[in-house]
Amino acid sequence: MKSSVAPSLFAPVLPQLDKPLLLLLPGLDGTGQLFVSQVPTLARDFDVRCLTIPPDNRQDWPALAQAVIRLMQEAGGDRPIYVCGESFGGCLALQVALLAPARLTHLVLVNPASALRRSVWVRWLSQYTSTIPEWLFQTSGAIALPLLANLERISQDKRDLFTRTVRPISQACVAWRIAMLNRFDVSQEQLSRLRVPTSLLASGRDRLLPSYSEAQLLQKSLPQAQIYALPESGHVCLLEDTVNLSRCLEALNVLPVSQDVAPVVNLQPR
Repeated sequence: MKSSVAPSLFAPVLPQLDKPLLLLLPGLDGTGQLFVSQVPTLARDFDVRCLTIPPDNRQDWPALAQAVIRLMQEAGGDRPIYVCGESFGGCLALQVALLAPARLTHLVLVNPASALRRSVWVRWLSQYTSTIPEWLFQTSGAIALPLLANLERISQDKRDLFTRTVRPISQACVAWRIAMLNRFDVSQEQLSRLRVPTSLLASGRDRLLPSYSEAQLLQKSLPQAQIYALPESGHVCLLEDTVNLSRCLEALNVLPVSQDVAPVVNLQPR
């Protein structure tokens, strides 16, 4: 590891140790804060934890996945464990599943950035991330939102949340994580051996990556995979007002038995 800053978990609601663990792995921002709108309904069925990856973390995929597995085992104990990764977090979730398949009850991939390899313009653009002036880079969050999202489906408060969340992220951090995505490589043979039941949430109007076709390719390779299509959604679909991850999982028949109503959300690292 090139940095002493390690990833950590935080509980967005009070821990519920009598429920299965749901580990939410964030996108490129690495904060876990953008899951805020999904937590209340997810916490009816799960003990929810969010992963935070510090901006100066420089672990590559194997080391980062091993760190997540250690955190997952500490938090989960002998309970069923569900892992959900969005975009960058989808790639990390796949790495975790490949390294510790026996510990996972279910894997959820939301528009995984494994599709980057098939997006020529994004790969081209990623080569120049490190050359963008820092002052311009700090304004890019708001500029990028129309590319990442279907704005008609996201309320103003969530747009503001997105901008506040991504604005502090440094150019060096983004350049490192995009470089990681460019190096991400999982073979079809590896996927074909992965027996973890998997749900693939795929947006039909993703302007950033070919997410739906990527889900179809993954479904062909993964032995136990099913797709939940979001035809009108953009890349950051979990911010959209009408997208409810818990209901998607319910429709796919992968939720554990519902229990109590969720406590009040407090999305701050503990």
